Amino acid sequence: MNIEKATDRIATALVNLEKTVGEPVFDEWALVEKSSNGWKLVEYGGNRKEEFLADFSKDVAALKETLDPNNIQVGDFAFSHEGYGSGFDAHMCVGTNMLVLFNNTGKNTDEITCNPKWTSAQIHFSNLLEAFIADPVQ
Repeated sequence: MNIEKATDRIATALVNLEKTVGEPVFDEWALVEKSSNGWKLVEYGGNRKEEFLADFSKDVAALKETLDPNNIQVGDFAFSHEGYGSGFDAHMCVGTNMLVLFNNTGKNTDEITCNPKWTSAQIHFSNLLEAFIADPVQ
């Protein structure tokens, strides 16, 4: 999958999540690539890009236990219950050394998942994950 198609799929999944839950589930996302020089932002969706870039190292700490691209494969994902404010709430491995980071800057994962509509909305997250498994970002 190319970057443009990946971006469209992510945006569509987030819209579908919001429609099902009745409010934004994630108000920020980023497609990032891990290289020998560290993390590189490939695409960003949200309204705080400069803050995102400036605070990346601090914000990614909530996912530190599950975010090593050397130990995850396409299709692996994780949620953090430590992602408060700008700390990332979830990630999804979508290609070799390519991850999508998801964040809700106003709620943490516990608050998102306590919405009774979350259970039925998970299909949109799952469909996005399956799309990347079938056609990883290259």
